[in-house]
Amino acid sequence: MAVLHGTDLWGGSEGRRHSEHRMLRAERAQLQHWRRLLRARLDLAVAGFAPPEDLGAMHWELLPEAQLALPTPQELNEAVCLPPTAGEVELMERLRALDRRLAAYGAELDAAIEASTHDLVDDLAGAGRAPRDDRADGR
Repeated sequence: MAVLHGTDLWGGSEGRRHSEHRMLRAERAQLQHWRRLLRARLDLAVAGFAPPEDLGAMHWELLPEAQLALPTPQELNEAVCLPPTAGEVELMERLRALDRRLAAYGAELDAAIEASTHDLVDDLAGAGRAPRDDRADGR
């Protein structure tokens, strides 16, 4: 194991930096999950007003066997398209606003992860260096 001037490489401040970096990356994973959920909910809200086009409108000669596996447009619409309610537009606006806030948080998080990564790389680069001998003759 590498030793940095008598300190374990992952002990002390280096260990703290490594742990903080892991926490930041875990937070980014959670942020990405929440943003996917918000976007999915927004897609469902929009589908209530403007359902997606039906699948299977192409020539089946290209995928003859696939036609048997394709759910009917009615099945798909019933699964994802809820009838619009009076508050659906407000919901879409709220979801978009939440996503913008999460995007701003994500930008800050990404900057912190980048800084943390640079610190870890600097620590690792410094760990491989031999202690400097400041004497002019090198003895």
